[in-house]
Amino acid sequence: MTILTSNKSTKWKQFFTCNSSPNVATYPQLPDSIIYLRIALGIIYGLSLGYRESSQDVSITGAVGIIFGVNVVVFLPILYLTFYLNAQIDSYKSINFAGVMNGLAAMMLVWVTCFTALHEVEMEALSGAVLKTMVDVVVSGEEGEGLVDSVVDEPSEF
Repeated sequence: MTILTSNKSTKWKQFFTCNSSPNVATYPQLPDSIIYLRIALGIIYGLSLGYRESSQDVSITGAVGIIFGVNVVVFLPILYLTFYLNAQIDSYKSINFAGVMNGLAAMMLVWVTCFTALHEVEMEALSGAVLKTMVDVVVSGEEGEGLVDSVVDEPSEF
């Protein structure tokens, strides 16, 4: 018993077949498929970043990881459409950047979740320090004037 109907199966087959040359008439769901592909790439790359940063030899972190993630999520599907599927991109309205934000959001969510899960000790220390600072401020009745006053006391001249 198959869950997919023959029509949906044919559409996905066209998405994975080399040189299937889809256009808006033969495969109108291609933008949706590209969105799913970008989300999947974002999740896979986010997992990779999250677990790589937990290892001893960290090669990609921070802004570099985000920039590489943007490249993976944006350009790999475009290359897939152009060179593998040989899609007629001009027949679609805006397929080049469909789902980019969804893919990047998935990448960041998975990356932060994995990183946080793998660094529980540091997160507990941070939350303890923040909680202690908040309690000290509330108990002492300070409103944070020390930080604000030190910045305000020294006027800058232009």
